[in-house]
Amino acid sequence: MTARLCGIDIGTTNLKVVLMDEAGRCLWSRAVPTPRIAFRGGVATDAGHLLDAVEALVIEGWRAAGGGRPLRALAATGVGEDGVGLDAGLRPTGPALPWFDARATREAAELARHPAVDGHIGLPITPDRTVAKWLWLRRHAPELLAGATGWVALTDYPATVWSGVAFMSRTLAARTAAYNVFSRDWIPSLVQAAGAPPLPPVRDAGTVIGTVSGGALRASGAADAQTLVVAGGHDHPVAAAAIRRSDPLARIDSLGTANVVYGETQSVPAPGLHPPLALSVPVRAAPGLACLGVFELAAHLAPDAAARAALEPALAARRLEGAPMAGGAVRDRLEEASLAARHMFRAMDRLGVPPGPIYATGGWSRSRGFMELRASVLGAPLHVVDEPELTALGAALLAAEGAGLRTGFDVRARLTTVEPLPGWAQAYAALADIVPARDPDSPAE
Repeated sequence: MTARLCGIDIGTTNLKVVLMDEAGRCLWSRAVPTPRIAFRGGVATDAGHLLDAVEALVIEGWRAAGGGRPLRALAATGVGEDGVGLDAGLRPTGPALPWFDARATREAAELARHPAVDGHIGLPITPDRTVAKWLWLRRHAPELLAGATGWVALTDYPATVWSGVAFMSRTLAARTAAYNVFSRDWIPSLVQAAGAPPLPPVRDAGTVIGTVSGGALRASGAADAQTLVVAGGHDHPVAAAAIRRSDPLARIDSLGTANVVYGETQSVPAPGLHPPLALSVPVRAAPGLACLGVFELAAHLAPDAAARAALEPALAARRLEGAPMAGGAVRDRLEEASLAARHMFRAMDRLGVPPGPIYATGGWSRSRGFMELRASVLGAPLHVVDEPELTALGAALLAAEGAGLRTGFDVRARLTTVEPLPGWAQAYAALADIVPARDPDSPAE
């Protein structure tokens, strides 16, 4: 029986688990809503409830895949900014504020003026950053950090509990806005100014943290003392890394709740902000920098199911019309979103990201009409990845890497190529890019 690997995707909206075999085949997958609790007029995440939900899904998947031999390794990916304080027993000292909680607006503005903010963090300090949440907690909810002897990202919390070792995945450290993405270490004065609890060691994706030491996974038989716990990281880059295993020059156009574009450059720019992109670290400990741009896609295009259902007929009608625009101007949000993506890809060019094919993934990539429109706006073919749980599979691939296993996963076997429509690409080439109206790097699932 071949080894089975587990990948976990802790998203803003959904929690997803997949089981994969050594050949890179998905054996089982399931998604459930990410658990939330009410918190002071908003919502938060109880890390203990999250751990229970993750373990229940892992055990369900292991049993559905035949049970028997325990999992070889597990890794988790997910939201970048959410985190929890931990006591000496690795128990949470309070709930995790979600990245979209905006109560830290004043703290973000204050920290943005700190002299240590000199561009080495690679992104703006906004209310969603962990660094702003630390200062808000110290001022307005100090009891949530009382007794905290450490801090971990929410995405890393299950692995911390399973292994008994606190750590932070490097791509998640980069999302705190207190991490120097050039020298790859914490910025002590900024950490101190934010009142952060002690921070754990930072680990690269694919690094073995330990083995499953106990708990529900061991009790069920899904894990044993040899099941490895492996570091994962930030969700969109982990999905991009799964594609780049097959094509190292791939540029990623991820179309989910947010539209995230991703590329990597070894032409390291001078420290500073480079809108509309944020700078981060590559997933797999590579030299250079990762470049990410984010546009809130779902809210911009279709805020409800009825609006989404109406998109495909509208796109089909446009296809029959044979003209992309009315009067040479942008006429709807589909074009706006795609022109915003083109703006972010062109910013990658300026940062020295090598030219490469564009791979589209995520729920919105399953709309053929939207992909034809988008390919025409971008002026390039789109290689659409036919894999609904690519992010969780990316985590499973990191688990395999930590276990020293080479999988047969090759994204090129799961592609549909969508070409620009004749005549449309030339028409769109004459239009100016759309610059996103808000911070293009606000995180999302």
